[in-house]
Amino acid sequence: MPNTTCSTGDNLEIVLVGFLGLHDIQHWLSIPFFIMFLMSFFGNLIILLIIATEQRLHEPMYYFIFMLSAADLVLAVSLLPKLLVVLWYGSILLNFNGCLAQLFVIAFSSAMESSILALMAYDRYIAVTKSLRYRSIIKNQFILRISLFVTVRNFCIILPLPVLAKILPYYRVTTMYSVYCDYLAVSNAACAQTAMSEIYKYIFIIIVAPSDIALIGLSYFKIARAVLKLDSREARQKAFNTCSSHIFVMVVFYLSGFMSIIRAVYDGKAPKDIPVLFSVLYITVPTTLNPLIYGIKTKEIRQVILKYLRKC
Repeated sequence: MPNTTCSTGDNLEIVLVGFLGLHDIQHWLSIPFFIMFLMSFFGNLIILLIIATEQRLHEPMYYFIFMLSAADLVLAVSLLPKLLVVLWYGSILLNFNGCLAQLFVIAFSSAMESSILALMAYDRYIAVTKSLRYRSIIKNQFILRISLFVTVRNFCIILPLPVLAKILPYYRVTTMYSVYCDYLAVSNAACAQTAMSEIYKYIFIIIVAPSDIALIGLSYFKIARAVLKLDSREARQKAFNTCSSHIFVMVVFYLSGFMSIIRAVYDGKAPKDIPVLFSVLYITVPTTLNPLIYGIKTKEIRQVILKYLRKC
C-alpha cells in the first residue's frame, strides 16, 4: 500500500524523527539525557529498595513515596531508552500497536503521579493539623482503598486515549515529529480527526489535573491556616519540614506539566523542536529530580543512604 493512502489496522508503522531542526547535532543531546536516565533509573530504584527493605520506613508517608517512585521508574523506562535511540540515530521505527502501548503507559503513569501527589498532600494535611489522630485516620486499609480507587479512576480515564487514536486513519508509514508516542502527537499525525478524538483530549486534561490540583490546593490552604495559628517558631519550622519534600516535588511536576500545556497550545505555531523539547522535559525532569529531592530532604531516607555509603 503506498504511503499516500490512509488506512486503519495493525500493520501501520510510526517513524519518530525527534528534533527536526537539530538532526546534525542532536546526538550531543543524548549525553545529558543519558545521564538523566541513569539518575532516574537508579535513583528511583534505590528509593524503592530502601523503603521495601527498611522496616522502620513501613509507614503511610513512605508508602506514598514508594508509589511515586514506582510511577517515575515506569515513566523513565518507557521513554528514555527510545529517546536515546532517536537522538543517536535520528529516528526510530515503531509498530503502531507498540506506539499505542507506549501512549497508554506514559499517560497512565503521569496521571498516577498527579493523583499520588494529591494523596500525599492530604496525608501532609492530616499529619500537620490532626497529628494526634494521624495513625487512626491514615491506616494501611485507607491507603490500599484510596490507591485502588485512583488506579481504577485513572485507568478508566486513560484507556479511551489509545482506543480513540487507533480508530483514526493513518498513512501506512506515518512520520511523527516527536520522540515518544503521546496522544497529542499521534492524533495530530492522523489523516483525519473525529469529533470525539478532539473533544476527549480536553476532557482528559479537565478531569485529571484540575481535580488533583484542587485537592492539593485545599489541603495546603488548611495547612497554611493551621501553621499560621502556631505560636512557636519551632513548631512552624517542624510543620514546614514535614511538607517541604512534597512541595518541591509538586512544584517540579506541575511546572513541567504547565510547560507541556504550553506545548499543546503552541503546537503548530512555534518551531517544531520547542513543543518536542517541552514534552520530553515534562517526563524527564520530575523522574530525575524526585528521588534526589526525597533522598536529600527526607531525613529517614537520607540516613539509610548514608548508612549504606559508609559500609561501602
